[in-house]
Amino acid sequence: MELFGYFCVVTLILAVGDLVSARTRGVLPALFVASALFLFGFWSGYLPKNIVQEVGLGAPLADFAMSLMVVQMGSTLSPRRLIAEWRSIAIAASGLAGMIAFLLIFGRMLIAWETIAVAAPPLTGGLVAATMMVQAATERGFSSPAVLATVIYVLQGFLSYPLTAWLLRLEGRRLLEIRRTDPHLLRALPEESPSERVPFFSALQQTTPFTRIALIALVALAATGASGMLEALLTRISPALKVYTPHPLVLCFLFGCLATRYRITDRRPLARTSSIGFLAIILTAHVMSFLQGATPGMILSSLYELLVAIGVGATGLLCFAAASSRFFGYSIPMAAALSLTAFSGFPQNFLLADESARHLSENAEEYDFLMQHTLPQMLVGGFVTIMIASVVIAELFVRILG
Repeated sequence: MELFGYFCVVTLILAVGDLVSARTRGVLPALFVASALFLFGFWSGYLPKNIVQEVGLGAPLADFAMSLMVVQMGSTLSPRRLIAEWRSIAIAASGLAGMIAFLLIFGRMLIAWETIAVAAPPLTGGLVAATMMVQAATERGFSSPAVLATVIYVLQGFLSYPLTAWLLRLEGRRLLEIRRTDPHLLRALPEESPSERVPFFSALQQTTPFTRIALIALVALAATGASGMLEALLTRISPALKVYTPHPLVLCFLFGCLATRYRITDRRPLARTSSIGFLAIILTAHVMSFLQGATPGMILSSLYELLVAIGVGATGLLCFAAASSRFFGYSIPMAAALSLTAFSGFPQNFLLADESARHLSENAEEYDFLMQHTLPQMLVGGFVTIMIASVVIAELFVRILG
């Protein structure tokens, strides 16, 4: 009874977030509303801090859900389309460079150097990066910066969720207006022609939810296994290289793309099993569980440093992303939104893109159109910033700290 009650509370909070988002047409994104409600519940004592784990929606179920969902996201792209997203990679990298530059130049004028060094990597959103900096700061006796790194990782979504949602709405309206008036102005999307589709694994054409999910799970297993093998190989070469192992979710995305190319899975296989809604609940609840570690005392003790780090870092990120957008043929809202995935990552970037498309579209065709023109950039930007660049940046600042 208690378990089912907790589940109802979690789903009701997520439902309230969706309802508020729908009534405000996405001005207040569901993630922002749900985060505020969970934080209030944790601080007031109305919600047990381990409510997500008690319901069973945390790890390892959330890990399974993320892997399956990322394979699904990869299945929506052809290899050509994925290669064409090199512009997204360049813009995301530019945004990160701007964030680091502003923190090193302007941030150091306002807060201590060791605080900047510890705060910068968690701003990229990566859990591994945040963990590395907390450990490094603690080992060197920097207790306050260590707390700041944790708080930044947990709370930066309160800035990124509404800002990213607003930027995606701007981009969505722009795309829909062009589509309705002059579709020739839209950037062409590279797609596979039928002749490029290799009829491999034709005997495994999936027809039931069980076979589809089983094949997605096999693809995720192969990606996770490949990541483990690469980690073992890099560790064998040098233990210091272990942190540069491609994240399993990055390989899930790539393997999902290739699995569709070679007919192992079809496009959007989870949509055909009617399971995306429940997976979205699992992923969103998992994101909310991150807030359980933030206490009022932690936030108040580092409030000034928190505001400076996030404010200066976000300003640099957005300025460099906007400046680079004209060189790579992206609008400023799209470039800024994909760069802000550094503050959120997956699954938040998927949830925000999906929410924006749902609120702006009037039919399924417009929804698919918006997702095709925004989701790949958001996913690629998130993978570059969260799962690759964040670890590199963290390793650099750990070495700088000495």
